[in-house]
Amino acid sequence: MEQNTIQSNSAFQFGKSLFGVWAFTGLTVIGIASAVSSCDYQAAHSSQPTLANVKPSYYGVMALKLTSDITGEAVINLDGFRVPVKFAFDKHPDSYGVPGSEFTAIDIINLEIGQITDANGNNYKDFTIYDDHRNINAQLSAYIEKNKLAEAI
Repeated sequence: MEQNTIQSNSAFQFGKSLFGVWAFTGLTVIGIASAVSSCDYQAAHSSQPTLANVKPSYYGVMALKLTSDITGEAVINLDGFRVPVKFAFDKHPDSYGVPGSEFTAIDIINLEIGQITDANGNNYKDFTIYDDHRNINAQLSAYIEKNKLAEAI
């Protein structure tokens, strides 16, 4: 009995089989693509409304006075409104890890918001939120550190 390889086997034709596999794969891919494109996907809707043309708030220290070693008073400009605050802070020596970069770090530990007014002196209810308080704390800390108003021992 003589051994024949697959290429010489008259019952198995490699070219026709390969063409069949390619044709089946191509039709399957086209079928899946058309099924996916015919699906009507919709974006997920959030329960919160989207706000158009929202710009970030502006914060600035208009005036600041330290009333003791750990307390102070300031007036913050919040989008044109004057926000008087009283605050307590903690100070400690810090550095950036490089010799000569030592400074006194300030951490605001208590913030009290006073009566908010606009530029004309009209009173407003307290409309500040958590992010406003956090940003006011950062402004106060940066102002005190930059002007070296409180130095740690």
